[in-house]
Amino acid sequence: MCTSQTACEVIRSRFVLGLASVLIGASAGEAFAAQVFSIADVVERVLPGVVNIRTRDKVDSVKTENAGREVPSDGRAPAMSDPFFKLFVSPLEVIQKEIPRSRGSGFFYLSSSLVVTNYHVVKDAQSIEVVPAHERWGLSAKLIGMNKQADIALLKLENPWPRARPLRFASSVKARIGDPVFAIGNPFGYGHTVTSGILSAKGRTIGEGPFDDFLQTDVAINPGNSGGPLFNVRGEVIGINTALLTDARGISFAIPTEVARPILDALRKPVGLSRLVWLGLGLTHVRLKSSDADPVGLLVTHVVQGSPAQSAGLRVGDVIVSTNNKRVHEIADFRDVMKKLSPGAKVKVSVFREGQTEQLEIMVGRMPQEFIAGRGRADVH
Repeated sequence: MCTSQTACEVIRSRFVLGLASVLIGASAGEAFAAQVFSIADVVERVLPGVVNIRTRDKVDSVKTENAGREVPSDGRAPAMSDPFFKLFVSPLEVIQKEIPRSRGSGFFYLSSSLVVTNYHVVKDAQSIEVVPAHERWGLSAKLIGMNKQADIALLKLENPWPRARPLRFASSVKARIGDPVFAIGNPFGYGHTVTSGILSAKGRTIGEGPFDDFLQTDVAINPGNSGGPLFNVRGEVIGINTALLTDARGISFAIPTEVARPILDALRKPVGLSRLVWLGLGLTHVRLKSSDADPVGLLVTHVVQGSPAQSAGLRVGDVIVSTNNKRVHEIADFRDVMKKLSPGAKVKVSVFREGQTEQLEIMVGRMPQEFIAGRGRADVH
């Protein structure tokens, strides 16, 4: 029998913990360890690598303080709506002048002067400032490269920040569904806010062009988190937070590092741009249901005039079922094959057309400059 209220509470707590351990088949020690797990030490280590992005925009119309990127949840085709975040807060009437705005998040990459963020965070900026952790003032930066289709931008500080801590990338391919993850960002201007959750899914397609391959998480992502890092529990970046689902809670998306890394390398070293490959075709997922024998593959929705795809005979309506003898069920499968090729290489494509399977061979081309810069169609590979 307990002798005080405090003692009773301790006994009850131990009983509940022990009962839970029995019910789930775990020891009391394991249950206790799960309860006291903390990422505080990891957060403290990586926080100097995360920055807020502040811009001065030329305001010609109604704007809001924080913008982000949204994915419609009402069944509409994402390609038919604005591909960038809609404005989330009530609009504010402003006078026509340059005003500073807290736009999003970013992080140091490879050095104390390079910063990664989303393209939509800085696309309207007249000037850009990077605000490190624990600082109130910004460091002047300029945009040195961007890929509109992938929603990735690379900034460079005019003067390196001596206390910067460049963040390490980890393989998003090796990340497992159910792994704990966390984000640090600038939601609604609240700088360097930490939120956590799990990796909910991989390979999500949300209708966002040729780089339509996202990590899904239940981490709280809000306007201002755009461009910030998604971490694993070791403090390594596995994604760049970029979008959330309209009218939903706990559904947000990040660009996987496997997608971001080659793009950032190309933006950082302009010579790399010549190695970006393309075929010149738009793709989407399809499952044909007329018979059990019909394949699952990628539907060709568009073929660019004069592209390698057109020269090889690909047509709108073809269904690509394999590339180089590897089945393609997802756009990510197609991209895995393409990223191993160089301009001038040949790729074998098996297509399902008018009830028959045909074999085509395409010579891989170099991605034209207008598509690298995002001026071409956003859904072309």
